[in-house]
Amino acid sequence: MATPSQIFYESLKTKATKKVYKLWLEKFFEYAHQDYDSIIKLEPEKIKQIIKDYVIHKKELTRKTGIPSPNSYNAIMTPIQSFLEMNEIEFSWKTIKNLYPQRIPTSNQLPYTDDDIRELLGATTSLRNKAFIHFLSSTGVRVGATPDIRIEDVKEIEDGAVVTIYRDTTEEYRTCLTPEAYTALKRYLEQRIEREPDSVLFTRKNNLTPLTPTSAQDVVRNVRKQAKLSIDNGRKSRRGKSQNHAFRKRFEITLASCDLQQRFIDYMQGHFSGNSKAYFNGVSDEQLYAQFKRAIPALTLDKSTKIEAEKEKEIRIIKEEFDGALKEKLEQQDELMQRMLSELATAKVFAYETRYTECFGGKKPDIQKLSKIMSNEEIEDWNRFIPLVQREQDWTIPTGTKSQEMLRDSKEKREIKDIIKRLKKQGDTSGMIEQLEKMLDVF
Repeated sequence: MATPSQIFYESLKTKATKKVYKLWLEKFFEYAHQDYDSIIKLEPEKIKQIIKDYVIHKKELTRKTGIPSPNSYNAIMTPIQSFLEMNEIEFSWKTIKNLYPQRIPTSNQLPYTDDDIRELLGATTSLRNKAFIHFLSSTGVRVGATPDIRIEDVKEIEDGAVVTIYRDTTEEYRTCLTPEAYTALKRYLEQRIEREPDSVLFTRKNNLTPLTPTSAQDVVRNVRKQAKLSIDNGRKSRRGKSQNHAFRKRFEITLASCDLQQRFIDYMQGHFSGNSKAYFNGVSDEQLYAQFKRAIPALTLDKSTKIEAEKEKEIRIIKEEFDGALKEKLEQQDELMQRMLSELATAKVFAYETRYTECFGGKKPDIQKLSKIMSNEEIEDWNRFIPLVQREQDWTIPTGTKSQEMLRDSKEKREIKDIIKRLKKQGDTSGMIEQLEKMLDVF
């Protein structure tokens, strides 16, 4: 039969949660002189009174020392409530929560500035530390996520990279590395002993042992001590800066100032709903990085690199504008050329209609008759322009079918017709016209 502690810890999903819940739960047991098994044997009202006494005890400590923070009571008491509920000991927590102290403004909420981060980078010679600081600065990732990131989770895109966070979990998302941050990461990995695709991205100082959540927290803490940032004088104030979360604050504010779409900003911080996640499943790494590129100049810490990136951006914009204008002009010229060709083709059709009136008059010209009376040159000319006039039907005349005799007959018929026209104009009454017309019937 499962014990109360087994039932409770089986309900928790992550190691980190189990660790925190165990800490606060056992502190409560220590105060109450109880354990996992004995506490659930007490009457619910007795348990409730012990919890109230515990809250009052904690409040006394808060008033005297400031610890625990008034804002942390939910975190302290939730493990106790969860343990009891999992063991089916339930009662109203309303009166207990009414005992919690009033919350105070949260401290350490400011973001790092570029100068702050440059000071941190200047305070360490470790390639690991530099890469880690650049990584947090560029990706905005939670420091607690870094121990689980693998080398294969980093995919190079252009000069930077796309990084998958919490791979193969329901919390999976992607964020990006600037070229500057990616360069720092590559320098660090080059001197690593273990750098297989499935190796962890960051290790401890020995370059072998993976970072733990605690050691990941310590990386920036230790560098910050070396840097002796002026902001450390007010760390526990509203003007203070959290050692790790201040990177995330800067990331969010910077992306917003660079006009990225809000849904991309939220996604690259791991803030998304089910619908949003479904949307980003269809967004490629290249598309994500294209959005991120807008923020690269602002996220870049090296001024020379930033200036170069801004110049490249200006050049790209100018080139795109020039290419666009050139394309538009060529399209206009092409349109004009097509219109001129169409007008020329229409004029040619009219000329042939005038010349060979007997072949026109219906819905379409008599192609077979035209093929007999036109010369090869005329047929070639006709076939060149007729598709410009008639696009729905094929009015081209087959070539290469006229025999020499047909060509000769066609020429003679034209000559006879010309003579008849001249005689008619002259008013000839000699009967010559009648004889010539009979000759035409022979052809």
